[in-house]
Amino acid sequence: MTAVFISIFLVMGVMIYFIIISLRLVIENATKKVNAYFLSKLSEYDDDFQKKIDEIQNLEFSKEELKQEIRMLQMDHNSLGTSRFYRPRPVERDIFIPTARYIDNVFFEDYKLVKNLLIIDKEEIIRTILDKFPYAGDKKRYNAAKSILQTLNFEAVYDLSSLPEETQLKLLDEELKREEKKLLKEYLEPLREAKEFNLLGFLNWINEVITKESPILMAYLGEKDEDYSYIADNVICQFDSNVCEGIRIVYQNRLYDYSVYESRRRNEYIY
Repeated sequence: MTAVFISIFLVMGVMIYFIIISLRLVIENATKKVNAYFLSKLSEYDDDFQKKIDEIQNLEFSKEELKQEIRMLQMDHNSLGTSRFYRPRPVERDIFIPTARYIDNVFFEDYKLVKNLLIIDKEEIIRTILDKFPYAGDKKRYNAAKSILQTLNFEAVYDLSSLPEETQLKLLDEELKREEKKLLKEYLEPLREAKEFNLLGFLNWINEVITKESPILMAYLGEKDEDYSYIADNVICQFDSNVCEGIRIVYQNRLYDYSVYESRRRNEYIY
Protein backbone atom coordinates (compact mmCIF):
# COMPACT_ATOMS: atom_id res chain seq x y z
CA MET A 1 0.00 0.00 0.00
CA THR A 2 2.84 2.32 0.86
CA ALA A 3 4.45 1.61 -2.49
CA VAL A 4 1.25 2.66 -4.28
CA PHE A 5 1.16 6.02 -2.51
CA ILE A 6 4.81 6.57 -3.27
CA SER A 7 4.20 5.84 -6.96
CA ILE A 8 1.26 8.23 -7.02
CA PHE A 9 3.34 11.00 -5.45
CA LEU A 10 6.15 10.39 -7.92
CA VAL A 11 3.77 10.57 -10.88
CA MET A 12 2.18 13.74 -9.53
CA GLY A 13 5.63 15.25 -8.96
CA VAL A 14 6.67 14.52 -12.54
CA MET A 15 3.42 15.98 -13.88
CA ILE A 16 3.82 19.10 -11.76
CA TYR A 17 7.38 19.47 -13.01
CA PHE A 18 6.32 19.27 -16.65
CA ILE A 19 3.45 21.67 -16.01
CA ILE A 20 5.86 24.18 -14.46
CA ILE A 21 8.26 23.81 -17.41
CA SER A 22 5.39 24.32 -19.87
CA LEU A 23 4.16 27.40 -18.03
CA ARG A 24 7.66 28.85 -18.02
CA LEU A 25 8.00 28.32 -21.78
CA VAL A 26 4.60 29.90 -22.39
CA ILE A 27 5.50 32.87 -20.20
CA GLU A 28 8.84 33.34 -21.96
CA ASN A 29 7.23 33.23 -25.43
CA ALA A 30 4.50 35.62 -24.34
CA THR A 31 7.10 37.99 -22.90
CA LYS A 32 9.10 37.95 -26.13
CA LYS A 33 6.00 38.65 -28.22
CA VAL A 34 4.90 41.46 -25.92
CA ASN A 35 8.36 43.03 -26.04
CA ALA A 36 8.51 42.73 -29.83
CA TYR A 37 5.05 44.27 -30.19
CA PHE A 38 5.98 47.10 -27.84
CA LEU A 39 9.22 47.84 -29.70
CA SER A 40 7.38 47.80 -33.03
CA LYS A 41 4.78 50.27 -31.79
CA LEU A 42 7.48 52.42 -30.24
CA SER A 43 9.32 52.55 -33.58
CA GLU A 44 6.12 53.53 -35.38
CA TYR A 45 5.55 56.24 -32.82
CA ASP A 46 9.08 57.57 -33.38
CA ASP A 47 8.49 57.68 -37.14
CA ASP A 48 5.18 59.48 -36.71
CA PHE A 49 6.77 61.89 -34.28
CA GLN A 50 9.58 62.69 -36.74
CA LYS A 51 7.06 63.25 -39.53
CA LYS A 52 5.15 65.67 -37.35
CA ILE A 53 8.35 67.55 -36.58
CA ASP A 54 9.17 67.76 -40.32
CA GLU A 55 5.67 69.02 -41.09
CA ILE A 56 5.97 71.68 -38.41
CA GLN A 57 9.31 72.81 -39.84
CA ASN A 58 7.84 72.99 -43.36
CA LEU A 59 4.93 75.02 -42.07
CA GLU A 60 7.31 77.41 -40.35
CA PHE A 61 9.31 77.79 -43.57
CA SER A 62 6.12 78.44 -45.58
CA LYS A 63 5.08 80.96 -42.97
CA GLU A 64 8.34 82.87 -43.40
CA GLU A 65 7.96 82.83 -47.19
CA LEU A 66 4.45 84.21 -46.93
CA LYS A 67 5.66 86.95 -44.62
CA GLN A 68 8.37 87.86 -47.13
CA GLU A 69 5.86 87.98 -50.00
CA ILE A 70 3.53 90.15 -47.93
CA ARG A 71 6.37 92.57 -47.22
CA MET A 72 7.25 92.74 -50.93
CA LEU A 73 3.62 93.38 -51.88
CA GLN A 74 3.39 96.11 -49.29
CA MET A 75 6.54 97.74 -50.68
CA ASP A 76 5.13 97.55 -54.22
CA HIS A 77 1.86 99.01 -53.05
CA ASN A 78 3.59 101.88 -51.27
CA SER A 79 5.82 102.68 -54.25
CA LEU A 80 3.03 102.47 -56.83
CA GLY A 81 1.77 105.97 -56.25
CA THR A 82 5.23 107.53 -56.40
CA SER A 83 6.48 105.78 -59.57
CA ARG A 84 7.28 108.07 -62.50
CA PHE A 85 5.35 105.66 -64.74
CA TYR A 86 2.18 105.89 -62.68
CA ARG A 87 -0.82 106.92 -64.77
CA PRO A 88 -4.39 106.54 -63.48
CA ARG A 89 -6.44 105.13 -66.33
CA PRO A 90 -10.13 106.15 -66.46
CA VAL A 91 -12.67 103.39 -66.93
CA GLU A 92 -16.44 103.47 -67.22
CA ARG A 93 -18.49 104.33 -64.13
CA ASP A 94 -15.75 106.59 -62.78
CA ILE A 95 -13.58 103.66 -61.70
CA PHE A 96 -9.83 104.23 -61.79
CA ILE A 97 -7.45 101.33 -62.14
CA PRO A 98 -3.79 102.31 -61.65
CA THR A 99 -1.43 100.91 -64.26
CA ALA A 100 1.50 98.78 -63.20
CA ARG A 101 4.56 100.83 -62.37
CA TYR A 102 6.71 99.05 -64.95
CA ILE A 103 4.56 100.25 -67.88
CA ASP A 104 5.57 103.50 -69.56
CA ASN A 105 2.49 104.83 -71.32
CA VAL A 106 4.53 107.47 -73.14
CA PHE A 107 6.28 104.67 -75.04
CA PHE A 108 3.11 103.79 -76.93
CA GLU A 109 2.65 107.40 -78.01
CA ASP A 110 6.23 107.52 -79.28
CA TYR A 111 5.82 104.17 -81.02
CA LYS A 112 2.66 105.36 -82.76
CA LEU A 113 4.47 108.51 -83.90
CA VAL A 114 7.37 106.46 -85.29
CA LYS A 115 4.98 104.12 -87.09
CA ASN A 116 3.27 107.07 -88.75
CA LEU A 117 6.58 108.65 -89.75
CA LEU A 118 7.95 105.41 -91.16
CA ILE A 119 5.16 104.73 -93.63
CA ILE A 120 7.62 104.49 -96.50
CA ASP A 121 7.66 102.85 -99.90
CA LYS A 122 10.68 100.55 -99.69
CA GLU A 123 10.51 99.62 -103.34
CA GLU A 124 10.52 103.28 -104.32
CA ILE A 125 13.53 103.93 -102.08
CA ILE A 126 15.52 101.16 -103.77
CA ARG A 127 14.59 102.39 -107.24
CA THR A 128 15.47 105.98 -106.32
CA ILE A 129 18.91 105.01 -105.03
CA LEU A 130 19.62 102.98 -108.15
CA ASP A 131 18.53 105.88 -110.38
CA LYS A 132 20.30 108.69 -108.53
CA PHE A 133 23.50 106.80 -107.81
CA PRO A 134 24.36 104.69 -110.85
CA TYR A 135 27.12 102.16 -110.49
CA ALA A 136 30.48 103.93 -110.65
CA GLY A 137 32.79 101.06 -109.77
CA ASP A 138 35.08 98.89 -111.86
CA LYS A 139 33.28 95.68 -112.76
CA LYS A 140 36.47 94.03 -114.04
CA ARG A 141 38.29 94.64 -110.77
CA TYR A 142 35.27 93.35 -108.85
CA ASN A 143 35.02 90.15 -110.89
CA ALA A 144 38.77 89.58 -110.70
CA ALA A 145 38.74 90.02 -106.92
CA LYS A 146 35.80 87.63 -106.58
CA SER A 147 37.63 85.08 -108.73
CA ILE A 148 40.75 85.37 -106.56
CA LEU A 149 38.70 84.62 -103.44
CA GLN A 150 37.23 81.57 -105.13
CA THR A 151 40.69 80.37 -106.12
CA LEU A 152 42.23 81.03 -102.72
CA ASN A 153 39.84 78.91 -100.70
CA PHE A 154 40.63 77.60 -97.25
CA GLU A 155 42.64 74.62 -98.44
CA ALA A 156 44.64 76.69 -100.92
CA VAL A 157 45.46 79.31 -98.30
CA TYR A 158 46.49 76.60 -95.85
CA ASP A 159 48.80 74.97 -98.40
CA LEU A 160 50.34 78.27 -99.52
CA SER A 161 50.90 79.46 -95.94
CA SER A 162 53.25 76.55 -95.35
CA LEU A 163 55.52 77.62 -98.24
CA PRO A 164 58.16 80.37 -98.46
CA GLU A 165 57.04 83.78 -99.73
CA GLU A 166 58.93 83.43 -103.01
CA THR A 167 57.22 80.11 -103.71
CA GLN A 168 53.83 81.60 -102.83
CA LEU A 169 54.29 84.43 -105.34
CA LYS A 170 55.52 82.03 -108.00
CA LEU A 171 52.49 79.75 -107.62
CA LEU A 172 50.11 82.71 -107.59
CA ASP A 173 51.67 84.03 -110.79
CA GLU A 174 51.13 80.63 -112.40
CA GLU A 175 47.54 80.16 -111.26
CA LEU A 176 46.04 83.65 -111.49
CA LYS A 177 44.54 85.00 -114.70
CA ARG A 178 45.45 88.24 -116.41
CA GLU A 179 43.10 90.59 -114.56
CA GLU A 180 43.80 88.80 -111.30
CA LYS A 181 47.55 89.25 -111.78
CA LYS A 182 46.96 92.98 -112.18
CA LEU A 183 45.43 93.09 -108.71
CA LEU A 184 48.32 91.10 -107.28
CA LYS A 185 50.79 93.50 -108.92
CA GLU A 186 48.84 96.48 -107.59
CA TYR A 187 49.01 95.03 -104.07
CA LEU A 188 52.75 94.31 -104.33
CA GLU A 189 53.70 97.72 -105.73
CA PRO A 190 53.90 99.55 -102.35
CA LEU A 191 55.69 96.54 -100.81
CA ARG A 192 58.63 96.36 -103.22
CA GLU A 193 61.02 98.10 -100.85
CA ALA A 194 60.02 95.93 -97.90
CA LYS A 195 60.29 92.82 -100.08
CA GLU A 196 57.66 91.10 -97.99
CA PHE A 197 54.47 89.33 -98.97
CA ASN A 198 51.67 88.49 -96.55
CA LEU A 199 49.06 86.16 -98.02
CA LEU A 200 46.42 86.98 -95.40
CA GLY A 201 47.07 90.69 -95.86
CA PHE A 202 46.56 90.22 -99.60
CA LEU A 203 43.21 88.50 -98.97
CA ASN A 204 42.09 91.33 -96.69
CA TRP A 205 42.99 93.82 -99.39
CA ILE A 206 41.03 91.79 -101.95
CA ASN A 207 37.98 91.93 -99.69
CA GLU A 208 38.34 95.70 -99.52
CA VAL A 209 38.44 95.84 -103.32
CA ILE A 210 35.26 93.77 -103.50
CA THR A 211 33.51 96.06 -101.02
CA LYS A 212 34.61 99.17 -102.90
CA GLU A 213 33.82 97.93 -106.41
CA SER A 214 30.74 95.84 -105.62
CA PRO A 215 27.70 96.54 -107.84
CA ILE A 216 25.43 94.72 -105.38
CA LEU A 217 22.74 96.67 -103.54
CA MET A 218 22.12 94.94 -100.21
CA ALA A 219 18.73 95.71 -98.68
CA TYR A 220 18.39 94.73 -95.00
CA LEU A 221 14.78 94.26 -93.93
CA GLY A 222 13.01 93.46 -90.69
CA GLU A 223 10.46 91.08 -92.24
CA LYS A 224 11.47 87.65 -93.48
CA ASP A 225 8.91 87.53 -96.29
CA GLU A 226 9.91 90.87 -97.85
CA ASP A 227 11.73 90.60 -101.18
CA TYR A 228 12.52 93.33 -103.70
CA SER A 229 15.13 91.46 -105.71
CA TYR A 230 12.83 91.65 -108.75
CA ILE A 231 13.66 95.35 -109.11
CA ALA A 232 17.11 94.69 -110.58
CA ASP A 233 19.62 91.88 -110.96
CA ASN A 234 22.04 93.50 -108.52
CA VAL A 235 19.48 93.85 -105.70
CA ILE A 236 19.76 91.34 -102.85
CA CYS A 237 17.39 91.39 -99.87
CA GLN A 238 18.42 89.99 -96.51
CA PHE A 239 16.55 89.64 -93.23
CA ASP A 240 18.03 91.57 -90.30
CA SER A 241 16.37 90.94 -86.94
CA ASN A 242 17.75 94.23 -85.62
CA VAL A 243 15.71 96.27 -88.11
CA CYS A 244 12.53 97.08 -86.19
CA GLU A 245 10.98 99.34 -88.83
CA GLY A 246 12.00 100.56 -92.28
CA ILE A 247 14.93 99.50 -94.43
CA ARG A 248 18.73 99.70 -94.47
CA ILE A 249 20.62 99.75 -97.76
CA VAL A 250 24.32 99.22 -98.41
CA TYR A 251 25.35 100.22 -101.92
CA GLN A 252 28.72 101.17 -103.39
CA ASN A 253 30.34 101.18 -99.96
CA ARG A 254 27.72 103.57 -98.56
CA LEU A 255 24.96 103.06 -96.01
CA TYR A 256 21.48 104.48 -96.63
CA ASP A 257 19.56 104.15 -93.39
CA TYR A 258 15.76 104.52 -93.34
CA SER A 259 15.15 102.36 -90.31
CA VAL A 260 14.65 102.11 -86.58
CA TYR A 261 17.58 99.88 -85.72
CA GLU A 262 18.16 98.01 -82.47
CA SER A 263 21.89 98.24 -81.95
CA ARG A 264 24.25 96.85 -79.29
CA ARG A 265 23.18 93.26 -79.85
CA ARG A 266 25.34 90.21 -80.37
CA ASN A 267 23.88 89.51 -83.80
CA GLU A 268 24.25 93.09 -85.01
CA TYR A 269 25.42 93.29 -88.61
CA ILE A 270 28.71 94.99 -89.36
CA TYR A 271 28.18 96.89 -92.59
